[in-house]
Amino acid sequence: MNHNAMTRCIDTMSVYGPPEEPPVVSRPNGTGRILLDGKFLARDGKRFRIRGVTYGPFAPDASGGRFPSPAHCDFDLFQMAEAGINALRTYHVPPAWLLEKAEARGMALLIDVPWPKHLCFLQSVRARAEARRAVREAAEFGRKRGGVLAYCVGNEVPPDIVRWHGVRRVERFLADLCDVAHQADPERLVTYANYPPTEYLDLSSFDLSTFNVYLHDPAVFRSYLLRLQNLTGERPLLLGELGMDTMRNGESAQAAFLSGHLREAMMAGLAGAFVFSWTDDWHTGGHQVENWAFGVTQTDRTPKAAYHALQLDGELRPHALLRETPRVSVVVCTYNGGRTLDQCLQSLQALDYPDYEVIVVDDGSTDATGEVLERFPEITAIRQANLGLSVARNVGLATATGSIIAYTDSDCFADPDWLSHLVDQLNRNGAAAVGGPNLTPDDGWLAGCIAASPGQPTHVLLEDQLAEHVPGCNMAFRREALEAIHGFDPGFRTAGDDVDVCWRLQNAGYRITFAPGACVWHHRRHTPRRYFKQQAGYGEAEALLSFTHPDRFTAMGSGKWHGVVYGPSAVGLRLSSPLIYRGTFGTGLFQCVYQPNAGHWAMLPSTLEWHAVALATAAAALVVGRPLFALSAVMIALSVFVAALRAAQARPDRRHLRWTTRPLIALLCYLQPLVRSWFRYRTRLIAHRVPREGRTEAEGSASLSPPGSWPWFGPRFAAYWSENGPNRIDLLRRAVESLNERKWARVLDSGWSDWDLGVYCRAGLILKVCTVQEDHGGGRCLIRVCYRLSLAQWVKAIGTVAAVALPVFALTFPKPAAIVLTATSALLAARWWQASRAADRVVDWFDAVAGQIGLTPCPPLEEPQGRRWISRKAENQQAVASAAGGLETTSVGGPFA
Repeated sequence: MNHNAMTRCIDTMSVYGPPEEPPVVSRPNGTGRILLDGKFLARDGKRFRIRGVTYGPFAPDASGGRFPSPAHCDFDLFQMAEAGINALRTYHVPPAWLLEKAEARGMALLIDVPWPKHLCFLQSVRARAEARRAVREAAEFGRKRGGVLAYCVGNEVPPDIVRWHGVRRVERFLADLCDVAHQADPERLVTYANYPPTEYLDLSSFDLSTFNVYLHDPAVFRSYLLRLQNLTGERPLLLGELGMDTMRNGESAQAAFLSGHLREAMMAGLAGAFVFSWTDDWHTGGHQVENWAFGVTQTDRTPKAAYHALQLDGELRPHALLRETPRVSVVVCTYNGGRTLDQCLQSLQALDYPDYEVIVVDDGSTDATGEVLERFPEITAIRQANLGLSVARNVGLATATGSIIAYTDSDCFADPDWLSHLVDQLNRNGAAAVGGPNLTPDDGWLAGCIAASPGQPTHVLLEDQLAEHVPGCNMAFRREALEAIHGFDPGFRTAGDDVDVCWRLQNAGYRITFAPGACVWHHRRHTPRRYFKQQAGYGEAEALLSFTHPDRFTAMGSGKWHGVVYGPSAVGLRLSSPLIYRGTFGTGLFQCVYQPNAGHWAMLPSTLEWHAVALATAAAALVVGRPLFALSAVMIALSVFVAALRAAQARPDRRHLRWTTRPLIALLCYLQPLVRSWFRYRTRLIAHRVPREGRTEAEGSASLSPPGSWPWFGPRFAAYWSENGPNRIDLLRRAVESLNERKWARVLDSGWSDWDLGVYCRAGLILKVCTVQEDHGGGRCLIRVCYRLSLAQWVKAIGTVAAVALPVFALTFPKPAAIVLTATSALLAARWWQASRAADRVVDWFDAVAGQIGLTPCPPLEEPQGRRWISRKAENQQAVASAAGGLETTSVGGPFA
């Protein structure tokens, strides 16, 4: 610093600063060690939101020191405290006295460790050793002192350096530096300051993610922050640098820019931000910078407008920045969740939102849930018999008084700003629903291993702000949208309700958005037994979902997600490296990474079908001999190998890494798809048994066709005449209500089908119903109904495999093949006959419903002959013409031709 600048500084201190002898500052509250708190930071058990400035780099003094004098720093800290600044980022390791002064004022320091990152450091053994030594010494220095927020072991390695060395080598070296810091100071956080040109670096080994972002447009800035939030995952995201030059933009523009961008960062759910910089006094590259002025104070520490803007924004909280604060009803549905319900309700009572209510629906719990609810008299508690999760959610919806209905589970606890972030994202996007991430609390080693295993509830995103699915433990809806789709489907008793409601909303034309800052912590299953019970429930839910949303599942029953599945749990196998867009000559300002889709075909050895073939091969080996035993063993070995690969690619929390961690995850990866598939198939076979009801007198008399007249091939037709206005939509709606009352499984047209309604008559057999309406003027219409009994897609897939395998089996074992073929044919014939009986009842109900709404049943006009439809006999035409008042009829093509 030159003499004139120091003179101005001393003059300024006499006007703005404390007396020459600084007063003794007592240690304020909040000087403890800073810890991770999900996607945020905490200090002394409270949220510690970073409101920081960068400090330096300054020109070295005569002794080589990189900071101003103690008196000068004391004045700077005094001014910072007046503006509500609670953190500093230094680009060199500070002296001990600066740490002490900052800690005395409750400030924390993010300490950058400088090393020659702008050189090809991986080609020099000496450069790598020097970087490790610098990090180790910095961590050893900070370990003995308070006031350290985290160590930053690197800052903006140039993208061409990364491309030169290779991404993986740079990632490994940075991870090595992180490990050096953790070994020297295990209790402190470690980060690396990245920036958009190298956003593709995998820095998951660090405790928190830090990015330097200079984007002036607020909308682009927010969009990029949301992208970074999704890339960061469960770790906190911190803005390491954010600023605007006043020489080119002016002080008022800088003040508005910083105020607006810091608010956007808060509403995007960031852990905090550092403004670049505290002062215009800036020295880098061996010279003083004179042509840039990013400081919130001038070189002589005269405050700029941005300084006062920081002062005004110091106490703002997320809910104070909302444009609207509609009433929110928080619904918690619980069944025997007493173990974690107390923690859940305490977190909900501590929400920082001005207008909300909490409703707990106790779905027939038999544990201590009732006792826990008695300790919270201010919460609305509803107790009912065990009717299932979806019914409980609908009861909460009916009781709620808010215009937004938010749902979480009793094994979750919410962040204080949870509702603020959900409401903010709904306000911005105009979407019908919103969700947020569910984070994994530290429940110990075993729960951590389970959390890294496949099958955990998570979100699926189509874009950074557009979701395909949000988990039921963290979702909110506009009341009118949820009521428009008639709430949750009561058929989902334990799981799958959230997936179903998301898909139905999208089918109805609504959008679902995502708020990465709206966090809840979700306790994972803490024992393998509970984990597999959860996966069994998910398997059952997948089967039910495949009945109601067949277009979203493969023939083998696996879900087809269009978006990206997020979360730390293992999802598929990554068989190729990600693609990186670097720009021409590696000069792209935003060098994005594009992750390849998981290799689901490579997951075939982990499926239940694969194991069934392996066991069948082993059984056949008893007759053929050892070669088939070897084939079976190879198949099982390949399954184990795939599970081991998935475990190797899993990302458990580093606190849970032991020599037994990967083997346990591999075991869970091996068994999870088997358990889930078993219960998926089991549900397909038993979930849709036809209710045992006899025909009512009304149904039997209404039918125009005698029982047992169902055709083995082709469709069946019916027709109804309307004189007074009821149409085909009225008929379909009343028929669906009738089926629901009788607890028949049915699926409605999702918008992509060529039929209106599907009714499951037996496992694997579905009765598809298609209707068409002919308008004949004067409010009169003729409604035609076509029924076709069809095989489900998964039955067709199994049949195709059997058709291919049976001839080979028959050539090897003729007699057993003949027995199997005969038994299978008899079973299929019996199942078809049973399904036709059930289909007759469905047709009877349609006839009965038609009579109830004022429709007159008529003989059908057409019936199938080959692949074309021809008119029925003359007497049927005359009967219909008579019922239709003598109208002239014509033959039309059937919908399933």
